[in-house]
Amino acid sequence: MDIELLVKLQKEKAYRFLQEADDMVEQGRWNLASNRYYYACYHIIQAAFIKNGVSAKSHDGTLTELGRHFILRGLIDKKYGRFFARIIQLRLKADYNSIAEVSESEVLEMSPLSHDFVKCIAAMQ
Repeated sequence: MDIELLVKLQKEKAYRFLQEADDMVEQGRWNLASNRYYYACYHIIQAAFIKNGVSAKSHDGTLTELGRHFILRGLIDKKYGRFFARIIQLRLKADYNSIAEVSESEVLEMSPLSHDFVKCIAAMQ
């Protein structure tokens, strides 16, 4: 498949997931919102990886490769690495933790950061 098409599809998915996350915020569905914000960020990173010939074998590997290929080279600010690490943890809490729920305040903190992150990564392409 054409690389440009793959990049386009990943970006479209990222933007769709951002909208779904915002919709979940409106409904007060914090776990679902955190999941969608994470995956919006994940898919925009995948678009950047495809465009730049980078790959990762796991979600944690995605954070590692983001750091190696984009943060350490000064292409994006370190704050985005910290943000992505945080949103990974939030998604894990939402998806796998039976005891603790993601809170409204956690999601409302991540919402604008998720939008900024997607915008930043998309601007590199």
